[in-house]
Amino acid sequence: MLGASMKANELEQCMSRMVREAGAVLMRHFGRVRNVRQKESPYSMVCEADLASEACVLKRLNRWFPEDGLISEEAGFRPGRSGRTWVLDPLDGTSNFLAGLPWFGVQIALLRGRRPVAAAMYLPVADALYFAAAGAGVRKNGRRIQAPAMKDLSTVLCGFGFDPSGTTRSTRGQVELLRRVGCGVRNIRATNSLVDFCYTLEGRFGCFVNLNTKIWDIAPVCLMLPEAGGRVTDLAGRPLVLEVEAGTYGRSYQVAGAPRALHAGLIGLLAGGARSPRKLPRSPAGGRR
Repeated sequence: MLGASMKANELEQCMSRMVREAGAVLMRHFGRVRNVRQKESPYSMVCEADLASEACVLKRLNRWFPEDGLISEEAGFRPGRSGRTWVLDPLDGTSNFLAGLPWFGVQIALLRGRRPVAAAMYLPVADALYFAAAGAGVRKNGRRIQAPAMKDLSTVLCGFGFDPSGTTRSTRGQVELLRRVGCGVRNIRATNSLVDFCYTLEGRFGCFVNLNTKIWDIAPVCLMLPEAGGRVTDLAGRPLVLEVEAGTYGRSYQVAGAPRALHAGLIGLLAGGARSPRKLPRSPAGGRR
């Protein structure tokens, strides 16, 4: 059993082991999807791989940290006695996984109270492991990374994730936000997964927006992006408050993240108050690249 007094390097080893083992489980299932079922909506699915990956991580957590609480996408909520809570997404990007797309992974965060203090995200297809501890920065496969100091939104790609809702009015509102952001950045990409967050951490994307997330989707990036020199907020630029109680842990969040120099501009785009960007060069086919 490991306790709250464990050293930072020991915590990193434990978290890295958990996400790598879960990633190996996912890779064994990738391309061999079975037992798919719908959860609360047609846009939310679960398959055998989700449950197998989760079982792999929970086995370690139950052995190493039995006093800690747990919030997991599939297993739900378990109260703890230590003041610490583990937040787990055993397969982020399930729809991509089901379609045979490589945009999926495992992520886990450790919270003290409501504050993330350590996090790991793992992309098994790329064998890319991102780890952060509070005050210690972010590393990708052991090498320190920093969000680039970009200054012009019109030159960057934005990862934009949203799920169509059941009402026409709400869906139109989401599409309007997509239009606003799309008019102010170089172009939009949509993996609707932790890949958007990972790519923003290292500067492949200049920012991200997601209109429908849960705590297990965002707890790791809420630590990692600030540690890498960026900000994660709600769509109005306000700090996020993560809910870790039994009755509220399942609430939805709308999030926007970017390096610090771009974040205010991204919030401005979402508010509809930013100017149109400069014209960009077009490809030979006539479209923006």
